Amino acid sequence: MRLKEAPVLRLYKLETDSKDHQRYVQADIDNMLASIKNEPGTLFMQTGHEDEGTNYVFECYKDLDQYNVHANSPQFKDFTKTAKEILTNRVMVELQPEFIATSKEKLAVAEPEGYVAYLTEIGVGFDKGDEFAHGVLKEMEAAVKQEDDILTMIAGTVVDQPNEWLSLEIYKNEEAYQKHTETTYFKNYLKETKYCVESKGLHKFTPDVVASQGEILYRP
Repeated sequence: MRLKEAPVLRLYKLETDSKDHQRYVQADIDNMLASIKNEPGTLFMQTGHEDEGTNYVFECYKDLDQYNVHANSPQFKDFTKTAKEILTNRVMVELQPEFIATSKEKLAVAEPEGYVAYLTEIGVGFDKGDEFAHGVLKEMEAAVKQEDDILTMIAGTVVDQPNEWLSLEIYKNEEAYQKHTETTYFKNYLKETKYCVESKGLHKFTPDVVASQGEILYRP
């Protein structure tokens, strides 16, 4: 599904006590798998944990109307009820999508074995935005065309903070990620954007749910 209009893209950082981790994961599984099955306008929902208290959630909807369909669904209401009981902190970041690519096949995978995810936070110099965008988007397009083990690759800028970039990459295994970092286009990206980047943070986390309608593609 090639998207012509920018979808709704959000990142959540949700924190729980470690004792509630498995309860949180199960609530996410129930919510996300039902949503991908029943809501065509829910394009993908992906979550994972950095530790048994810090969870990252990426959600993408075709538009706000489709988000509202999800927000009024029974599975989301069940998730919200559980979340109110166990979340200790919640942060939501609204993103302007810059690039989205998911695997060709529809996915609804809970607690996948071996999958790895990387969340990258990049602060770009105020006069380097276009230069950085050119480099990173060229690299992502090459990667999804040539690497079969990439399940998700997305990038977005924080709404009202266009020089703050966030990206999510999910691979079938760590070996696939390491192979990606050895490609010519990845090395060229690092070289071309070296002087654009003012700050960088990298979070490796374990996926708990990888769910997608399949072959979602977006580039402004």
